Amino acid sequence: MATMLLSTHGTNGDVLSFVRLGAALAERGHDVTIATHARYAPTVRAADIELVPIDTEDEYVRYLADARDMLDARVGSARLPDLLGHYQRNDLFGQLRREVEAAVARHRAGATVLVGRHTSGLATLIAAELLGAPSVWVALTPAQQLLLPVQVHLHRSTLAAGIDAVRADFGLAPVDDWAAWMSGADRQLGLWPRWFDKAGPPTVEAVEPVGFLLNDAAESGDLPPEVERILADPSGPPVLVAASSGQMLWEPFYAAALYACRRVGRPVILVSPHLDALPDPLPAGVSWFPRLPYRDLVPRVAAVIHHGGIGTLGRCLAAGVPQVVLAHSFDQPDTGARLQRCGVARFLPSTRWAPETAAELLTEVLTDARYAERSRRFGATVDPTTTATRAAERIEALLAPPPAGSGAGPPVVAQAGRETTMP
Repeated sequence: MATMLLSTHGTNGDVLSFVRLGAALAERGHDVTIATHARYAPTVRAADIELVPIDTEDEYVRYLADARDMLDARVGSARLPDLLGHYQRNDLFGQLRREVEAAVARHRAGATVLVGRHTSGLATLIAAELLGAPSVWVALTPAQQLLLPVQVHLHRSTLAAGIDAVRADFGLAPVDDWAAWMSGADRQLGLWPRWFDKAGPPTVEAVEPVGFLLNDAAESGDLPPEVERILADPSGPPVLVAASSGQMLWEPFYAAALYACRRVGRPVILVSPHLDALPDPLPAGVSWFPRLPYRDLVPRVAAVIHHGGIGTLGRCLAAGVPQVVLAHSFDQPDTGARLQRCGVARFLPSTRWAPETAAELLTEVLTDARYAERSRRFGATVDPTTTATRAAERIEALLAPPPAGSGAGPPVVAQAGRETTMP
C-alpha cells in the first residue's frame, strides 16, 4: 500500500475527475488523500478517500464570485485581470502553504506519490521538491498544457514573490527557472483520448493521454418527476442547456442558448447552480434546476448547449448526443474547436454569440443525423473505468519496486474514508 496525495482546485470539471481517480487508487489498495474545496466533502466521502479541505463553504462561494469579477469575461472588457489581488483576497498563498503541510504530514519515504492538477497544483511541485517524492501533473484538457508558457509568464511576473515566500517557509530557495520548475513533474497525464489530442494542436510528447475520466458515481441519481414529464413531452426530447458549475457565464450565453431552443420548438431543461445569473423571468418552455444527475439525464435529451467544459463534453460523447458549444475563455474555445473538427458539435466563440447564429447551429445538429452518428462512434471510446485504471497504473509506476525477495505483491485492500481538517 502506498500513500497517494492528490490536489485540485476549481469546479466540477476540475474536481470530480480527481475524486474518481482517487477512488480508483483506493480500490487498488492505496491510502488516498485529496486536498480540495470543502464543497465537495460529500462526494469525497462517498469515494472512501480522505479529504483535506482547503477552504470553507463560504470561502468557496466568495472565491468563485471573485474569480468571475477578476476575469470579467464579458465581451469587450479591457480590464486586465488582477491575479495577484485574487490570490491575496482569497488567501490562496495560505492555501498553498497548508497543502504542502498536509503532504509533509502524510509523507512516507519511498511510498508516496504526489498528484496535482496541471498549473494549479503548485503544492505538488513544492512538496515533491521538499520530500524527494515522485510527482504527477494531470491536465484536464490539451489547452491547459498548451498554455503552460503563458502560465509560466504569469507566475514569474505576478505570483513569484508569494510562491517563493511559501517555499522559504519550508527552507527552499526561490525558483530560478520557472519554465523548468513548472515542467518538472516526473509524469504528465492528459485526461483525454489520443483522437481528441489529434483534433487540434497536439500537446508535447511528454503528456500521456489516457482518456476522458467521468465520475459516474457523483453524476448518477433519480430524475425528479418534473424532469420525467418534460422528457415524455410529445413534441420530442428536450434540449439541455448546461451552464458551468462555476460563475463564469453571463447574460449573452443564456440569451443565445434559450433563443436557439425557442426557435427549434423544443422544451428546455436549464441546469445552473447560479440563479442570479439567469434571465428573470425565464422564457416560456424553460424549466430550471440547480443541478441534475447528468449520467442519467444526458442520454435522454436531443442535444446539449454548454460552455465547453471537459466534464460536460465527455458526458455528451459517452451518451452519443450532439452538442453546441458556446465558449468564451480559458480552454473552452480549444475544446469546442476540437469537437467541431470531429463533427460531433458546432462551436461559437463568445464574439459570435448572436442568438440567430446559435439557433442555426442548434437546428443543424438536430436535423443532420450525421452529428448523432459521429457522436455515438466517438462515444464508444469513452470508458471511465478503463481510463481510471490506465491513469492509476501510470501513477503506480512511479513507486519504488519492493525489495527483491520481500514477497510484496500489488495492494488489494481499500482504506476506509475519513475527513480531516488541515494540520
